[in-house]
Amino acid sequence: MDPHFDGMVFRTHPQELARRIQRTHPPLAVLDLRPAAAHAAGHVPGAVGVTADLAPDAVPVGVNEVVLVGHRGDDPEVRRALDGLQRAGVRRRVELAGGMAEWLRLGLPVERSGPSAS
Repeated sequence: MDPHFDGMVFRTHPQELARRIQRTHPPLAVLDLRPAAAHAAGHVPGAVGVTADLAPDAVPVGVNEVVLVGHRGDDPEVRRALDGLQRAGVRRRVELAGGMAEWLRLGLPVERSGPSAS
């Protein structure tokens, strides 16, 4: 990682995240900050549903890049999680541009979990 970029918040487009989650290197974590019911109804494949307060604890060991998914762009829960991840020492924090709304608008694949999963 380039130390010049430490502390910066990056944004990525849904198409780029869709491409990245197909690869295992470099490792990244995708955290879905929407309510549990919204996460269960459909989320970015591989995303973990978590609250903003618990986001730092949801980052797997060895992962230093975290993509945060909210409802839409500029989601306040994403902002709270970004701050917590910075305090926890996560070096590369990335916000999904447009949030889950944009992901769905583009027709990208979703996973479902919980009772509504099919």
